[in-house]
Amino acid sequence: MTSKFSASNNTEDPREPNNCPPLTLSPDLSSERSKSSFNPLAITNFIDGSADATSKRRLLESWIIRDPSGVFNNDDNNYLHRSERHTRALAKFVRLVELCRAAGIGAKSTNGTSKDSAAVNHIEGEIIATPEFITLVNAISDDPFPTSLHWVMFVPNILTLCDAEQQAQWLPLCRDWKMIGCYAQTELGHGSNIRALETTATFLKESDGAAKGGEWIINSPTLTSTKFWPGTLGKTANHAMVIARLIDGSGKDHGIHNFLVPLRSMEDHTLLPGVETGDIGPKIGYNNMDNGFARFDNVRIPRRNMAMRFAMVDEEGRYEKVVMKGGSKNADAASKVACELKLDCFVL
Repeated sequence: MTSKFSASNNTEDPREPNNCPPLTLSPDLSSERSKSSFNPLAITNFIDGSADATSKRRLLESWIIRDPSGVFNNDDNNYLHRSERHTRALAKFVRLVELCRAAGIGAKSTNGTSKDSAAVNHIEGEIIATPEFITLVNAISDDPFPTSLHWVMFVPNILTLCDAEQQAQWLPLCRDWKMIGCYAQTELGHGSNIRALETTATFLKESDGAAKGGEWIINSPTLTSTKFWPGTLGKTANHAMVIARLIDGSGKDHGIHNFLVPLRSMEDHTLLPGVETGDIGPKIGYNNMDNGFARFDNVRIPRRNMAMRFAMVDEEGRYEKVVMKGGSKNADAASKVACELKLDCFVL
């Protein structure tokens, strides 16, 4: 833990300088608090885990409450057009990243390891891997960011289902926000009934006209195969972890697998050839979030854009399950399914 987050003997709440409560505090609430038979701070410390944890949380929250930019103010949220909500939410997120970087949150220590022990492998230096980031997100007290699916679903999929070489290639791009991703599973005709998903990923060998090493052809063969409702997809993401039926080089369907599909240019955010995507429109809530739709018209991606930790397809289109140390092919396949089911619990 860095010293700037440590508790001190000073009991002043950094969110309320000079221990002055907000002007809007209800007199009735103040009266009830004064009648308390216990020490509210002691209960707060217990819930947070320690006095140090309370001090750290309050300091982080004060960065949001008292940020001089004013971008975190939510007073006019209900009066903004939905496009304005999306733009404002992105501005909040950019400012949040600026605050984290200025404070060194997620940065590497001098010995080359992350200050946050939760950071692993190539996610070193990743702000979203830190508990401080989650505290700051909660302090903003707004609907989820348009970028939320990037760290809730996209990055965890790479960490869980992609091999070490793929992680080394993609996680640094995620860390630097050059690659912003979403999780495209749900389809218009099937919801999250994954056995019925229709989007296909068909392998094409180099000898049959593919690029070097072979390619996948991502296709939406029917109207009902349209990806529909994934958060971050409508406007924000430039990549998607697409769940599609894997058709190997012999034409055999191996069921659903994960494929990293570019949606928009990382240079100017324009849609890439064969990709049709957009926002699904206003909703009752979550109007910061650009829940979207996507259709793919024979979009080609490299062979290695298939998540290959638990299964792989070689350059000749041959499918094979990957056996991990101490495991079996069947056990690893079961682990993959378990990982995906666990991740599905976080879909927004």
